[in-house]
Formats: sequence, C-alpha cells, structure tokens
Amino acid sequence: MNEKTLKILAVDDTEMNLNLLARFFSRKGHEMVTATNGQEAIECFEREQPDLILMDVMMPVMDGYEATREIRQRSGEKWIPIIFMSAKAAVEDQVAGLDAGGDDYLTKPVNMRIFDAKIKAMQRIADMSDALSLQATELEKYRAAAEEEKYLGNTLMERMTRAGKMSDELLDSWLLPAEHMSGDLVAACRGGDDRFYVMVADATGHGLLAAMMQIPVSQTFYYMTSRDYSLSRIVRSMNSQLRLLVPRDRFVAATLIMVDVRNQLIEVWNGGGPEALFVDGQRNIVHRFESNAAPLGIFSDEEFEAHTRVYQWQIAGELLAYSDGVIDALSDDGEPFGEERLEHSISHCGDKTVCAAVADALCKHLKGERAQDDISVISVTCPLQENNQ
Repeated sequence: MNEKTLKILAVDDTEMNLNLLARFFSRKGHEMVTATNGQEAIECFEREQPDLILMDVMMPVMDGYEATREIRQRSGEKWIPIIFMSAKAAVEDQVAGLDAGGDDYLTKPVNMRIFDAKIKAMQRIADMSDALSLQATELEKYRAAAEEEKYLGNTLMERMTRAGKMSDELLDSWLLPAEHMSGDLVAACRGGDDRFYVMVADATGHGLLAAMMQIPVSQTFYYMTSRDYSLSRIVRSMNSQLRLLVPRDRFVAATLIMVDVRNQLIEVWNGGGPEALFVDGQRNIVHRFESNAAPLGIFSDEEFEAHTRVYQWQIAGELLAYSDGVIDALSDDGEPFGEERLEHSISHCGDKTVCAAVADALCKHLKGERAQDDISVISVTCPLQENNQ
C-alpha cells in the first residue's frame, strides 16, 4: 500500500525527543510540527489540523491527558489518531491515557520498528475513518436530495390533482401510495350541463418518475374536460402526448369516466385498467366496464383505440373505479386482496360509500403493512332525476 504524506503533531517538552522524531519522520517523507506542552498542542492542533498526534504525558502548563481530552472535544466527529508516548509505564498510566481519548500508548524508550508499524496501522485506520466519513456525507446528500424529491413530488401531485376540484358531493376517493409519492393519479372536473368527469390513471412504476409521467395526462384531462371535449378526443390527445414525451417502455393504464347526471348516462374509456363497476342501492353489481383498449402511450395515433362505452342507469347507485394495486395488494402472509374480497366489501358496505367500504377492507387486509403498488379507489354517486323517480 502506498503511504501518503502525513502531517504529524509531536508534543514533548524534551528537545532531544523532538529532534529524534523529526529525523525519523523526515526519512519517511512525513511533515512534523511540534509543541512543548499541552496548551501549545491545542493551539497547534487548531492551526495545523494534523493527521496524527504523538502526545507526551508529563509536561508543564498542561499535561497530555488534559490536552487530549480538549482536542477530542474540539475535533468533533472527525477522528484524529492520538498515540501517547511516555516513560510512565504503569498500567494505571496507560489506562488513564486511553480513557482520556488516546488510541494507543507506547512506553519510552520506544522500539522504532514497533513505532513505525503503529504509525502505519493508525494511518490505515485514519484512511478508513475518512472513507466512512465521506460515505456518510454522501449518504446525507442523497437523503437531502430524497427529501427534496419528496417535497417536489408531493407539490407536483397536489397541483396535478388540483385538490380543490376533488371536493365534490358526487365523488369519494382514497389513495394509498407505495412510496412517498404515488404513480397513480385521480382527477375530477365538472363540465357543463351536469357532466362530471373522473379519471383513475396508473403510470408504470412508482415514485417521482411515475408521477412525472402523469403531468401530460393531468394537464390534458383538466384542459379538455373543462371545455367538454368528448372522451374519445381526450384520450387520443393524452396518447399523443405520452408517445411524444415518454420512453416506449413506459405507459399509463387509465380509466376515464364521464357521468351525465341530467341524462343518467355513464360513458367510459378503459385502457388497461381493472373493470369499473356500477353498483345499485342494494349493493349489487349491475354493470361492468371492462378494459377495451391498450394503455396510453403504447400505440401510435393510427393504431390507438379510442372507442368508449355508454350505460344508462335506471336505478340510483355508484360507479366504482380503481387501480390494479387494489386487486394485487398483498397481506402480511402474501395473499392478494383479489376480486372476491373486493366484491364482498361492496356487497357488505352498508351505509358507507362503495369507495369507503373498499378502503376499509383493504386496510384490514394490509394490517398496517406498506402496499407493494400504488392504490387508488374512487366512487361517483349516480342519483335518479326527480322526473325518473
């Protein structure tokens, strides 16, 4: 192993000892600075920032024990090797030196071969300490960057979902991210003529990357639904944006819904999402909207399937939509939530909304464990118009 040049602080009140050490370190290619008492040692430590300290014990003004304790206090988290060198050879003296903060204790006269080996050993330990300190600094940078990413991601998701628009008497929603930010997106917007638009979108992956993929989806959704564009035009625009902006191995499974309260109509485009369910007041599933298209971002405009399906409700109920994280959610023993539990929670939801019932059942299933995938659930109330009651 190549030896690096060390700056060594030698503390001794005997000039002959300092001269001996100076000649030794000069032959080894190291730099040596000196102090003749403990107080000078502290001042020299602050000024020179040495790599290693050789400390005598018995000195005027301040002894080596007190100087070592003060240096340890001032050095903070940075470790500086300190070796005591003293004629005091009693066990009690050696223990006192180690208790004061010394890393080794050599008795005079010192065997120079052992001394040289000790210096090399301390150099190796110091190098490892510096490497660990550097790693800790890098880890702290990563942690700070992760916290910044978390803050930016949460701000981004809040703006994308436009939380104010999610507060609607027709809508109930529940999101459980697998990480500190979700790759799922739930969006809702009121259109004209009693039209209510809702979307559940599930981007490939988790965290910030998945959330970033939702930006063009969210922007297109809010811009076009507020202007009452048709679902077919909306999903075509979303698909074009994703094809333009994201890599080919990335896509967004999405379910877009338009609820026409005035005419009691539901229009759905389901691209790669789980089936959406219309549930009547008796908690029976009376209609299913299965996926009839590929997710957004896979096919070109010419190949893309934008066909929607329409259902007219004759009895009041709720429309349930969710991401695949619901069905795939694993319990602590590895059992998926599955469609059977989903439909059981729907049929036994009582006075709760269907969304709330599914969320409660999922929480019981997970038992406090983190979900492996992002989870999103929404339900939209579909009332009967007075002239149809």
